[in-house]
Amino acid sequence: MKKFNFSYDADNDDLFVYLEGKKSSGAIELGNFILDFDKEGNLVAMQVLNVSEFLAKILTKMVEISKLKEVRMNIVNFRNMDAIKFYVSDGNNSEMTNILIPHIKEKSPVLEY
Repeated sequence: MKKFNFSYDADNDDLFVYLEGKKSSGAIELGNFILDFDKEGNLVAMQVLNVSEFLAKILTKMVEISKLKEVRMNIVNFRNMDAIKFYVSDGNNSEMTNILIPHIKEKSPVLEY
């Protein structure tokens, strides 16, 4: 599982998680997520909108978003779905969960410009 850099925008309650030095070739928006992928289809960044509300629904432990110390992610492709293995830790509590998203094979029309 890869360790990602991250920044938290408390004013907007957004979490931006990214791999240092990796470049996005395209992004998709799914609900609270904006997912960035490189040319090979690897996840290189993810933004989670309204992250406190979202994580409160999927995590069993209370992880303080403003005190995050570590974020790790990995994407596992299978059939028509992808699972993002998402690990967060605030130093006191840590938890890992899977986030399922549809597997997108088509290129975004935005990349054609």
